[in-house]
Amino acid sequence: MRWNLDPLYTGFDSKKFENDTREFENLIEKIDNFKFENNDNEIKTTEDFIKLIKKYYKLSMKLNAYANLTVSVDAENETALKMIEKLDKKMVKTTRSMVEFQSWLSNIEKREKLYENSQLLKEHKFYIEELVEKSRYLLPKNEEEIIAKMKQTGSSAWTKLQEKLTSTLKVSIEIEGEEKELPLPVVRNMAYKKDPKLRKKAYKAELDSYEEIEEGVAAALNGIKGEVLTLTERRGYDSPLEQSLKESRLEKESLEALMDAISDKLEMFREFYRTKADILGHDKGLPFYDLFAPLGDKEMEFSYEEAREFIISNIKEFSEEMAGLYETAFKDNWIDAKPREGKRGGAFCYNLHPIEESRILSNFTGSFSDVTTLAHELGHAFHGHSLETESIINSNYPMPLAETASIFSETIVTEAALEKADDEQTYSILENYLTSSGQVIVDIYSRYIFEKNLFKERKTSSLSVKELKEMMLNAQKEAYGDALDHEYLHPYMWLNKPHYYSASNNYYNFPYAFGLLFGLGVYSLSKNSGKDFMGQYKKLLKETGKNNINDVADMMDIDVNSKDFWLSSLEVIEENIEHFNKLADV
Repeated sequence: MRWNLDPLYTGFDSKKFENDTREFENLIEKIDNFKFENNDNEIKTTEDFIKLIKKYYKLSMKLNAYANLTVSVDAENETALKMIEKLDKKMVKTTRSMVEFQSWLSNIEKREKLYENSQLLKEHKFYIEELVEKSRYLLPKNEEEIIAKMKQTGSSAWTKLQEKLTSTLKVSIEIEGEEKELPLPVVRNMAYKKDPKLRKKAYKAELDSYEEIEEGVAAALNGIKGEVLTLTERRGYDSPLEQSLKESRLEKESLEALMDAISDKLEMFREFYRTKADILGHDKGLPFYDLFAPLGDKEMEFSYEEAREFIISNIKEFSEEMAGLYETAFKDNWIDAKPREGKRGGAFCYNLHPIEESRILSNFTGSFSDVTTLAHELGHAFHGHSLETESIINSNYPMPLAETASIFSETIVTEAALEKADDEQTYSILENYLTSSGQVIVDIYSRYIFEKNLFKERKTSSLSVKELKEMMLNAQKEAYGDALDHEYLHPYMWLNKPHYYSASNNYYNFPYAFGLLFGLGVYSLSKNSGKDFMGQYKKLLKETGKNNINDVADMMDIDVNSKDFWLSSLEVIEENIEHFNKLADV
């Protein structure tokens, strides 16, 4: 149940790692010394630089992936931590040339000639044109270089602090009369357990434990968001949200349509939470510690092998190719499944384009939610698999589309399970599905509100722990309404979500809601598209790295600027809520 990183490197002291590090340093020198001035051959110059950065991206991904994946399961690995810092410092040296490249490209009057006369440049047209567009927000190259260096002791350092504090935090909790010190992910996963006393005890222990690290993490959050506000203003963006939309290749109209549709449908989720509260015997709304409580007499628990079989057998009925990749992921140890001390919480998938593999982190404890999480992350791996024949430059897709394949995969497994389930099993599966969907819609909505308010207040001053907690509680009240018990909310949701702690990925919340509803829309199309659908679907995934979101959506005749599209996807969830309510019959 631990991943194998040997296809990357067998160790930081291996010959392969040492050789690649030296080659990486040589590439950085070549990039740093590249000359754009007084160059009459625009095609050759552009080709030469594109070839250089392709090699650079491949080695950068391998070296950084190995170090970061190591730290993600061993937060106090000093060798890996130092290597991340060293690599970050080395990469800063490319900043000046990358800025020069963007400025140089923007000054080419007839760029179409580049694409007409070079297959390599035609292949990377979207990337080049995106660089030209982003050049409008560039600062002078010396400033960009200083900013890149300062980030190493600024936002990057704050990010590492939050990761380390949350990864190494021990939670004191009494289990069956014995006082234990457990890793945070283990205690957070108790929210999915059948025992109501354990869920409440784990919730209280979790919140109490945060008092040990709240000041350090609040400082990290203030530091990161302060830096973001300074730089977005200096670069000429209206706001961090505008920058995030541009980085996401998403139009403002699309986000507004999405959020308007979610706002219109919040009440249907609140009705689900009220039903769940009634079932669990709560008369003031659902307390946060019971938000993930499993329902039904048949507690759905899986061993790791059972989860593997469940996922692969159901995926195989839809696609042999997807099932084959998932089988490889399990067989070749792409997955680090089990929670342990020093391992970060949550789950993620890291696509490793240079070796045509992926690595998946989860914290599997046997719940059905853990099974769907694995299916979700394996979907990300399939997305990476679909991009293997693309240039590494064209494999970088935006955050909202990053959730397409994962939601699609998760939905296949959930729907397949529902088709084979009796009423009692359906009841449990639907509850899990709706709880998960509620997190991606309602809780994400609260996080979006929180981050908007955070940026608004951070403009004038840093926020105290008390202010951050109040801001989070207010955001949860606005999103969940009276469906949750206001005496038992989660004031520390800002502390344990790593999404807030990346200076380059602000508003990493709406992409999840976008991904869920876009993925549901694509899944709905699959039911009526016949045998050709997988070909269309793989083509869509291949195009995600070299198109704007609207153009990718157009491939499936989806209008993401239309509120009606988002409402139609939300209605799929609404049908499941109605089905659940009938089975619950409270």
